[in-house]
Parts: sequence; structure tokens; C-alpha cells
Amino acid sequence: MLPVICTLVLVAALRLLLLLRQCAVLRTQDQAYALGLVSQRVGQQLWQQGWPLILIATLPWLSGADPLTLLALVVAGGLWELPAKAVKPFGLDARHGMNRMTLAAFAREQAIQLALLAALALPAAWLALQLLARTDKRAWLLIWALGWGGWAVLRALQPQFAARVFDRLDPLPAGALRSRLEALLSRSGARVQRLFVQASSARSAQANAQVSGSARAPRIVLGDTLLAMLQADEVEAVVAHELGHLQRGHLRFQLLMIAAASFLMVMVAAALTAGIAEPVARLAIAWALLPSLWFFALPLTNYWYRRFEFEADDSAARQASGAALARALRQLTRNNRNAPVADRWYERVYHTHPATSERLARLDRAGT
Repeated sequence: MLPVICTLVLVAALRLLLLLRQCAVLRTQDQAYALGLVSQRVGQQLWQQGWPLILIATLPWLSGADPLTLLALVVAGGLWELPAKAVKPFGLDARHGMNRMTLAAFAREQAIQLALLAALALPAAWLALQLLARTDKRAWLLIWALGWGGWAVLRALQPQFAARVFDRLDPLPAGALRSRLEALLSRSGARVQRLFVQASSARSAQANAQVSGSARAPRIVLGDTLLAMLQADEVEAVVAHELGHLQRGHLRFQLLMIAAASFLMVMVAAALTAGIAEPVARLAIAWALLPSLWFFALPLTNYWYRRFEFEADDSAARQASGAALARALRQLTRNNRNAPVADRWYERVYHTHPATSERLARLDRAGT
């Protein structure tokens, strides 16, 4: 178990180092919410790392190749994370007037997530144990294919099915804004236009937009908080940005990138747990290790995500208005209380979006 423990200690030390660097930058900017957010995020990750340590401590009692035992351990890991998940909405966000979610809504959402996890984990646990019991050299390859394939299917179904379970979605009402956005989509070559409003104000005061589907059949979801905050040309620029992700193939690239990174993480987890003879314990600890191992993939995956954001900004500047997008970014940064700049090493590891200051400078250069 020494390799597993050493890996967890290394990841924890690196996370704490990056946290200290980012906190030092944020304190110079008087960014109280952003400071609390980064502390909460890293704290949640460190709490999550405690679960594999608990599994290691209970290793002598984990015996019997029983899929129900493995399922129970996976669900118990989800329950372990609940206290840390509750800190952001009911601790940090509540202190800063950002939370609008009730305890009942949070409990309902987490119960649904755990039920879905259990429903998916039971057949997956049975199949994984069957593969591992055969001592086939390809067992971990098949286990990875099973996990990634399931994730890809859920990701494809999430916008139309799972999203409606957690948030109310309504078609964007007819009017000047819808006509303006439909004209943008038509100019962009979209044959099927799906525009929705998400009741995100029931959850948080923060604003956001999401995209799924394809360039020919985009599905754009706008938070009602975003629509209440931005002018029509700014909303158009945000939609053009989201559409840029589809036009440049970012979602397809993401699927392949996650496939490659998750394959490496599963292989590393298999190597680290090779000394565990009991299949249930080995699979449970390997599963619990994956969030910590993913830390090593973050610099590469997030590099591409930040690059995607710049490319989507370029698309928005061409198809709509770079000036309107810049105004929207400033508004969103203020409303969501994001820090305009970050420590360079923290950003390289954790940030999926470039610093707002960098995006604004790039848009300004493009407009001159």
C-alpha cells in the first residue's frame, strides 16, 4: 500500500502548495469570495483523498468477490463527499449572498445522483469483477473502455434528459432576443436551433451558459440570471462564443482527450494497486484513487480548455461583436466574483478558462 499512500501524499502536498500561491495573489486583489472559493475547492479535494485512505485502513475486512460489496463501497464513497459538497452553497456562497438553493433541494439533488450512481455501478461492478477474476492482461483495458464508454453515453444524454431532472428548462420565449439569436444561428449554418432558458436563479446568483449538440444542430442553454444581467448584443456575443466551441470541434476533441487521459489514469491506478490480491478491495481503491490521479492530467487538459476559450472568443468577435463580448465578460466576472488574474502555476493546473484580463486584452487587440 506504500505506493498508493505516497501518491496521495504527493498530490496533497502539490495541492496545498498551489493553494498557498493562489491565496497570496488573491490577497493582493482584495478578492474575498475568490479566496474562499479556491480554499473550498482544494479543501474538498483533500477531503476526497481521505476516502482511499479509509479503504486502505479497512483492507483486512474487505474480502469476498461480491459485486454488492463493491457497489456499497462506491456508494459509501459518494456519501463521504457530501459534507464537503455542502460547504460551497451553504457556507461560502451563503456568506456572500450567492446561494439560493434550499437544504431540501440540495438533499433531493444528491439523493438522485447517488441513486443514479448505484444503478450504474451495480452492473459495472459485476462486469469489472468478472473481468478481473479471469486475470486477463486486457482486464484493465476493458474496465477503462467500460468506464469511458459509460461516461460518453451519459454525457450525450445529459443535456436532454439528466439536466431536466435537476433544473427547469424552458424554450427561450419569442421576441426580439430570440429573433436575434436565431439570425445568428442561421448565419452560422445551424439547421436545427434549440434555445433554452435554465432556471439557474433557483440555485445560485451566478450566471452562465452551456452548449451541446453539433454545429448543425446546436443546443444552447442560457441561465435566467445571465439574461437578466446582459444586454441583447452581449447575450448574442455569449451565444456566438458557445457556438464557436461547436464550430471548432472542441467537444469532439474533448471526448478524445478525456479518453486518452482516463486510459492513463486507469493504468496507473491498476499499477499502484497491483499488490492487492482481493478484487473487491483492489477495484474499490483504484476507483477512489482516480480523482487524485486526475490531478496529474489537469495541466494538459486545462491547457487545451483555455485554448478553446480563446478560439471561441475569436469566433464570437467575428460572428457577433468583440466589444459586446468584452462587456459581457466584465459583467460576468463582477457578478460571479471571479478573480481577474491568478497565480500562473495555479492557473496552469486548475483553470479551465484563461484569466479575464488575458481574454479582454486579446479581444482589445483583435478590435484595433
